[in-house]
Amino acid sequence: MPSLKPRVNKKDSISKDDVCYLISKTIMKDELEQEIEVEEERQVFCAPISIGQREFSAAFVNGLKPEMVLVIVHDEYDGEEKVVYHDKQYTIYRTFTRDDGDIELYCTLKVGG
Repeated sequence: MPSLKPRVNKKDSISKDDVCYLISKTIMKDELEQEIEVEEERQVFCAPISIGQREFSAAFVNGLKPEMVLVIVHDEYDGEEKVVYHDKQYTIYRTFTRDDGDIELYCTLKVGG
């Protein structure tokens, strides 16, 4: 659901004119009543921003290689762990809530992908 927060004429607001797909997991039952995990994609607008040197260092200590940071409206994020951006699937390893009503999704390439 789009955010209802006012954004008009904010100079520090980031223009989200790109698209990514947040992937959520749902548990369903098949015809044999066995639980299966189904992934669903949901389109949201985003903006890629650069990764700072501090983030590279902190992630490296934890064995991660940051690939990118996507900014989306905070109200559109529901704890998803994966995102697809430009036909590549990434794992969201960290988030940061900004003061302007947005959230930063710190992403690394999915293992094996």
